[in-house]
Amino acid sequence: MRAAVLRGGAFVVDEVPEPVPGPGQVLVETLATGICGSDLSAYRHTEAFLKASHDSGTTSFVFDPDADLVMGHELCARVLTPGEWEGRTVGGLPWALDATGTLRTIGYSNDFPGGFGSRMVMQTAALVEVPEHVPPPVAALAEPLAVGFGNVARCDLPPGSGAVVLGAGPIGLGATAVLVERGIGPVIVSEPSVRRRGLATAFGAHAGVDPAVRDPFDAWREAAEPGQALTVLECSGKAGMLEEILRKAPRGTTVLLIGACMTEDTFRPVIGIYKDITVRMCLAYPPEEYAHTLRRIADGSVDAAALITGEVGFGGIAAAVDTLSAPDEHIKVLVRPELDGDGVQAP
Repeated sequence: MRAAVLRGGAFVVDEVPEPVPGPGQVLVETLATGICGSDLSAYRHTEAFLKASHDSGTTSFVFDPDADLVMGHELCARVLTPGEWEGRTVGGLPWALDATGTLRTIGYSNDFPGGFGSRMVMQTAALVEVPEHVPPPVAALAEPLAVGFGNVARCDLPPGSGAVVLGAGPIGLGATAVLVERGIGPVIVSEPSVRRRGLATAFGAHAGVDPAVRDPFDAWREAAEPGQALTVLECSGKAGMLEEILRKAPRGTTVLLIGACMTEDTFRPVIGIYKDITVRMCLAYPPEEYAHTLRRIADGSVDAAALITGEVGFGGIAAAVDTLSAPDEHIKVLVRPELDGDGVQAP
């Protein structure tokens, strides 16, 4: 099958073996796949990415960096395997079980190629059917948005509280939308990109602030009621953010670390101790939140299409990775196998 392969530290378009589904799995044809910030981390910081998995004992993101890797886990596909799912357009959690029963993440396993290739294997139990009226590129946004939606859902924020969201990429925007949906407010979103701040307010944020111009915690204090509880959602993944939060957040704040910082970081725990700050580190969201997020997209309560700023074929993935480093230029770039060329196209 044709794929964009990460080989020797670069993306190369080549023919690679088609994956073979095992028990409880189906073969699918890729329709659209989002390029995730985690893909950039695995590509640019491969050693640190793998070390984090090894040091944490996490098997689902382990791959051989010297072997071919086909990334892509924000998925929308069509089922090819005969049976009840054949011909259906699906998304789903990007998980697959290998021959030993170990959970692997599609796109971060040498044995389970992702959506940067024309075929994938998916676990039948993880499939969610995409409604006919939802275009595949839009359906592919369910996974990154579900990270924001799902991690807010699992943390059970107190009624009457407010929030500061740091970073307005797809995860931060998903978090913003669900905070507003749950009646949390005010919601202050801190984001350097004008384009992303605009989307944050379109998703219901009380205010979007440029941290170079206005401190988001000052904006929070001006908008909040006296004594109102605060939750800070760190969705940027930038080094130094936890230390900044501990210094600036009010006493008793709850912090959700959702964005993954790939480098070593430094903070002073005693500051958080003195201020009775609670810190939760968030990865996995409840599996049902994927379907809930796709339902929100389908009924129009979340404008996922607004996040899509570019599309590429397999030959344009390298260019897309470079442009995603410029947040004012792009928010989400989708990979579509049928597209030609080596540049990023308008959606």
